[in-house]
Formats: sequence, C-alpha cells, structure tokens
Amino acid sequence: MAILSEEKIFSTAEAIILSKGINKTTLSDIAKMLGVTHAALYKHYKNKDDLLQKLALKWLDNTSKDLFEWSPKKGVDAEIALHDWLWLLHVTKRNLYQNHQKMFLLYTNYIETNKDLIKDHLQHLAKKVEEISGWENKGMAVIVAFTYFHNPYFAERWNQGDHLHLFEQVWSVVSRSH
Repeated sequence: MAILSEEKIFSTAEAIILSKGINKTTLSDIAKMLGVTHAALYKHYKNKDDLLQKLALKWLDNTSKDLFEWSPKKGVDAEIALHDWLWLLHVTKRNLYQNHQKMFLLYTNYIETNKDLIKDHLQHLAKKVEEISGWENKGMAVIVAFTYFHNPYFAERWNQGDHLHLFEQVWSVVSRSH
C-alpha cells in the first residue's frame, strides 16, 4: 500500500479534478489512482468536501502568497503603497485567470460558493489593506470598492482595454474619500 502524503493526495486530486471536474470527482477515484483503499483517505479527510476545502485553501494560499508577503519599499507613502498593492492584487488574479484558467475557474467557483472560505479570504485582504494604508476599519470597504478587479465574476472583463483607466478612477474616488 502506498504511503500517503498531503502533497501526493492533493496532486492526484487536482489531476482528477482537471479531467473530470469537481462535481464528478470522488474519493474512490482519488484512492484508486493513489493505489489505496477508499477508507485510507478517511484517515486524512472527513469526506470529499473536507478534502476539496483543504485543497482550495492550499491553492488560494499558494496563489496569494506574494500578496500577503508584499511590503512597500521604505519611504513610500502609504497611499501609493496601497495603490500599488491593489494593482498587484488585480494583476495576480488576472494572471491566474489568463495562465491557469481551468484551475482558476474550478477553485474560485468552489471558494465563491463556500461562505466561510470567501469570508476568511476577504477579511485577510481587508487586513492587508489596513496594514499597508493605516486606514483603520476601512479595509473591507476598500476591498469591496475594488471587487471588479479581483472577484472571479469579472475575470472575463479584465482584458478589456479600459480596465487600467477604470482602476485609476476607482482609486481616485477611494483615495479622495479617505
């Protein structure tokens, strides 16, 4: 029987999800491909949703790592730093959509339908906004104002030529209202 690691389970699950989709992927499929029994996966995960949630969170953490580790260069004004970070948020999401579209759509659709996952992610983004800007209790408002630039619902519009102009218009409203 194969030795199971989280990485091996995740990579196998991801491969099956890419070929069959999230809804058609079963724990039995994953176990069979890993060469273990279905019951062996229950030692690691309560059920399919538990596995999918942990896989989606890992994907989100990996793809958001640069965003949450980002810090402004010394001496940069807090508002300029926030502008740059919000643009990085947009570019990061746009690049994921353009370069890993199937995974982006699979995981973001799963995350977007899970209230707890999306709430945690948005709160994490809002906290980063407040950390960069110093704008106490305004992080969530800023994240909401920039929804168009990071929410997967709008991904197909991110390649339109006017998105940079629109970003700057939203920034202008947000920075003036602070």
